[in-house]
Amino acid sequence: MTHKREGAARGLSETAMTNRSALISTCAAAMVALLANPAHAADGFDPSTFDPAPPPAFQFGESVEAHAATFASDCTSFGTRTLPVEEMPLATESHMQVDCEGFEYYGAPRLAEFVFADGALTHVWVLTGAEDLPGMQAAFDYSFGAPSHHVPGAVMAYMPHRAVLRFDTPEALYMSEAAAPFFAAWFDGMVSEQ
Repeated sequence: MTHKREGAARGLSETAMTNRSALISTCAAAMVALLANPAHAADGFDPSTFDPAPPPAFQFGESVEAHAATFASDCTSFGTRTLPVEEMPLATESHMQVDCEGFEYYGAPRLAEFVFADGALTHVWVLTGAEDLPGMQAAFDYSFGAPSHHVPGAVMAYMPHRAVLRFDTPEALYMSEAAAPFFAAWFDGMVSEQ
């Protein structure tokens, strides 16, 4: 009961000591919750709390139809757009994009753009906020190591993992094995222009 006597010696009643302990416990719990959600704590959070590996919903090489269940369950809404083939170097016959609103990524609902070339998923852009990027970068570095391509203020690519962070347009990019050479060449060009 030493703590009661010490509290009383400082002029704190037993009720005040209990309230103080409860307040400290509440603050500690709030800090743990804050740090456990990387979307709320870019500075100092544990990067192992976010797995930057491609989400299982990204079935690269599969068709729009193969993703139907994903769009129905993982999107609050979605729409399909047919885009010009000539704007997609990976396509020869068709170029489609499915815009998936509400896709859960890095602790928040996001817009995920599923891009299909010739009927197969080639890459997915997940739009984020600029405030998310420092924490995401820490998680990518933690999981993937140093980036293969780094253009300050523009891009950090982790090509062996086919994962990219863009800083000029805050987003993450995941790509298929077939799309990787195209994106690697793009990032090589960006690095050589520095």
